Amino acid sequence: MTHPDWEPPLAALAAALADAGHLRSKQWIEAFAATPRHLFTPEVIVRTSDGYRTLSGDVPATRQEWLNTVYADESLVVQDKPHAAGHRMPSGEPLRVPTSSSTMPSLMARMLEALDVGDDMRVLEIGTGTGYNSALLSHRLGDHNVVSIDIDPDLTAQAAPRLVQLGYTPTLLAGDGAAGAPGHDPFDRIIATAAVSEIPLAWIRQLKPGGKILANLRGELAGGTLCLLSKEDEEDEVIGPVLPLGGHFMWLRPDLADPHRPHEHTPDARRGTSSRSTTSLPPADVPVDDGGFRFLLQLQLHAVQALWRGPAFDPPGRAERDAVIVSTADGSRAEAFTSPEPSKRYRVAQTGSRRLWDTVEATRRLFDDLNQPTPDKFGVVANDSTQFVWFGNDDDWHRWPLPLI
Repeated sequence: MTHPDWEPPLAALAAALADAGHLRSKQWIEAFAATPRHLFTPEVIVRTSDGYRTLSGDVPATRQEWLNTVYADESLVVQDKPHAAGHRMPSGEPLRVPTSSSTMPSLMARMLEALDVGDDMRVLEIGTGTGYNSALLSHRLGDHNVVSIDIDPDLTAQAAPRLVQLGYTPTLLAGDGAAGAPGHDPFDRIIATAAVSEIPLAWIRQLKPGGKILANLRGELAGGTLCLLSKEDEEDEVIGPVLPLGGHFMWLRPDLADPHRPHEHTPDARRGTSSRSTTSLPPADVPVDDGGFRFLLQLQLHAVQALWRGPAFDPPGRAERDAVIVSTADGSRAEAFTSPEPSKRYRVAQTGSRRLWDTVEATRRLFDDLNQPTPDKFGVVANDSTQFVWFGNDDDWHRWPLPLI
């Protein structure tokens, strides 16, 4: 008997996830082995240096490449929109912004294991996307215990018949995921495959006592922070740690037509003279690529958008020089040049309404004072009156308010 060409790569993917320790429990191993990913990703969008390609399982010439792509441990873009600012790729083709994807299987496996579900628990999924994760949940818990919501009604409409092919009919809703699923609650677990800068109160209120929320709490500098928050009693409050588990998702967005959240739009150019000063801190000592530092900086510097090292224009020298650069959503920017002056100090130029470099320096000192913590040394408290990130534990002195953006 000839087996379909997708069965071997599906079996290989499930086995690889188990062998790597991403899947540990028998129930989730069985769910991944029984859920064909290709069914939920009939077309995927691949970005190359020359532009974009669409791979389809219905095109014989690209079917094998599509199949290899679908069963690789990679995130798959299945929907996108042109960038609102009109940016273009080097090839001249308009840059497109992903608006839906199928999560990397190893990440989805680790998240589902961390969710710690039990038989007959009711789960709300924020971000239906392709429907693949809804299928995994339906296999594990029964489709009657799964509710999934997405901002895009086209996505839920496409996911429904795919799920039916596997015999599943979970409740699929179209709407703003920040509102949860009123009328379908309460839930034992809520899992979000869309990122948030704070925990929506609706999720907390729709969670049963003893329930848990697994969400990607992110800013723009350190997006891969997943937190697992527990509701201990009848009070509308959740608390829990940032996990040592990276996961970076697209933003939960309220507007279907706009692929960007408000903070992602390029701010208007600001007129005015830069503030110029010097510093004794060598800018090159700022660990711009350290995940722990980036996480701490986005706690310290609200709505920070970018931190990088690269060329910046130095007016006195009329040339570009190497610098550490930081910018925020309100248009503020700082450039600290890495070459010292004869005085052994370093030039800093700052524009906008905030002196960003002052905060970068303070964060560098705090980072060392806290022994250069990784994100999993932090945690979150969220209720109807306050939300904050804490360091060490929720009673310690250091805490920062949410949202991050």
